[in-house]
Amino acid sequence: MDMNRWINYLLAGLLLCVFMSTPAFAGKTLVVAVNPNWPPMEMKDRKGKITGYEIDLIEAMGEAAGFHVKFIEVPWKTIFTGLEKGNYDAVLASVSITESRKDKYDFSEPYFTTEQLFVVPKAKREEPLREKSIAAFKLTTGAEALRLYQKVNIAFYTVEETDKAFKDLSKGLIDGVLCDSPMAVDYATYNNTYKDKFALTTCLLPDGVQIPKENYGIAVRKGNAEVLDLINQGLHAVKEKGIESEIRTKWIKPSELGTGPGLPDKDGLSLNAPAVP
Repeated sequence: MDMNRWINYLLAGLLLCVFMSTPAFAGKTLVVAVNPNWPPMEMKDRKGKITGYEIDLIEAMGEAAGFHVKFIEVPWKTIFTGLEKGNYDAVLASVSITESRKDKYDFSEPYFTTEQLFVVPKAKREEPLREKSIAAFKLTTGAEALRLYQKVNIAFYTVEETDKAFKDLSKGLIDGVLCDSPMAVDYATYNNTYKDKFALTTCLLPDGVQIPKENYGIAVRKGNAEVLDLINQGLHAVKEKGIESEIRTKWIKPSELGTGPGLPDKDGLSLNAPAVP
């Protein structure tokens, strides 16, 4: 075999290796279902554009891993049904990774850690919540948690009624809202509409048992390894390059609870507040 032919075979082999190592979806568009009713993770700006931490995160992941993202706004109550039917490739909507969900869907590696917090009127922060009316959002892990807290009256809202729940709280129609820590901090501390009206308290179940923290993950159809691998590849890249930390700093702000435990840690929010009586 002459030298030129040997070099050609070598180059062809190298190109084949590069091609085979490239994810199947690289350079293509992933269709991602979102629900922009969960600030600061996902919401709409004044012009109606979907924005937030999760939006910036997956766009950065796409840039790092070589895929494009197309967002589809889907109601929370049907967002997993659409995934099962193949209407989109993934769900990115502050989805907590639970054992029951893992039975039905595959999840990316966790990208954020959250906990459940109560948002209450600041003037009533020290009052017991027993027998009070507390809002929970249907089909969320927070709603399941509140069912365990058997000494409050639950007022159910859909995820699409998030802002309505806080409006009702400001009007005194309900006594508190239970939600994930990023949104709780956002409404209690940084939302100009409700400035100085709300405060935070932690969620304790009977006998002083605190609800465990939860990890958010991006859900894909069961067995869809190609999309899952590509998403994880992008997630690894933005974490290693420090891009995720920059996005977190932009969107996830410290709570009113001060420094130390009230500041965002590398995995999410770790908040300590007065225990719920």
